[in-house]
Amino acid sequence: MYTMMLVDDDYISREGLRDLIDWDRLGIEIVGEAEDGAEALLVARDLRPDIVITDVVMPVMDGITLIDKLKLEQPAVMVIMISAHQDIQYVKASIKLDAIDYILKPFNREELKQVVAKVVTKLDKERAEKQLKDDVSQYYSGSISSTGLPVIVDSIEKIVGMCSTGQTEALTEEVQQLFITIRQLKMESMLFLTTICSELLIKAIRKASMHIDSAIAQEVKESLHQFRTMQSPQQIEMFVLEKLTYLESASNELRNSKSRRIIRDVEGIIHKIYYQNLTIGQLAAEVFMSPGHLQTLFKKETGHTINDYITHVRLKKAQELLKDASIKIYEVANQVGYQDTHYFTKIFKKVVGVNPMEYREKML
Repeated sequence: MYTMMLVDDDYISREGLRDLIDWDRLGIEIVGEAEDGAEALLVARDLRPDIVITDVVMPVMDGITLIDKLKLEQPAVMVIMISAHQDIQYVKASIKLDAIDYILKPFNREELKQVVAKVVTKLDKERAEKQLKDDVSQYYSGSISSTGLPVIVDSIEKIVGMCSTGQTEALTEEVQQLFITIRQLKMESMLFLTTICSELLIKAIRKASMHIDSAIAQEVKESLHQFRTMQSPQQIEMFVLEKLTYLESASNELRNSKSRRIIRDVEGIIHKIYYQNLTIGQLAAEVFMSPGHLQTLFKKETGHTINDYITHVRLKKAQELLKDASIKIYEVANQVGYQDTHYFTKIFKKVVGVNPMEYREKML
């Protein structure tokens, strides 16, 4: 669990940040808050948070000055800057101070989750690297080759990062490669390295479990205690790979299920308000996704673009309305979301094969 501090002179903004996402699920505990930079600096000295989310413009001491001073005292702290001002000078200052990201108010849940996930991944990697290096150097005092350890550390970092963000698609393959690397080292190093690497992998599996169904996650976590009974590198390797394979399968199933649910939601929104001036950005905001991600997901799940689906829904409704001779063509166009009758006629003929008037004549 990582600790986090919120700094903003606006109480409503701090409250919004607290409630916008499930921090516990991301492995984060909010341990403190402050109304300005000066107060935040004092609180941070006591709490030493892993993460600080701070506003830029505040009384007494602004966010830029706060982070400048805090980084001198706590260089490892991760910073996310927030502001209602899209000022390039603030952005440049944030980059100079090595802030992880710069988020504009009002907050977007999906954007905030992505930024926080990036911070957690970075913290996980740093923690895993430090633990692995400490364990190995303490036990072996440099007996492992200088080329072998960095490869193992890099691999562990990558795996921990994948688990932190729930990106389990190629997880098993990556872990298999890690164990191959360990086997290539000295035989006397093999059991120890397999054990300490697996200790880190077990922690990574627990973290990855946060991204899957709670019942499956609990099942995985409860089985992890068996790791302590393993006596050989082969047993440890088989155990870890078995758990990762199961986790990867469950994660993929959940991801697919979630994707299908999102697409059903988007389709439902389109069917409900097809007659409005719908945009992909509007639909993406409804399901807390970026427009680009939603377009890719929609095409993957349905085989159609979002715009094509909107057109399909509108023209289906238009075909129903055209069966009523009392409704004029331009009225049909307006009722299904087209203000330009000429454009409506053009699209209708392109998709249906005949123009609206010809279609009406065939139906009546």
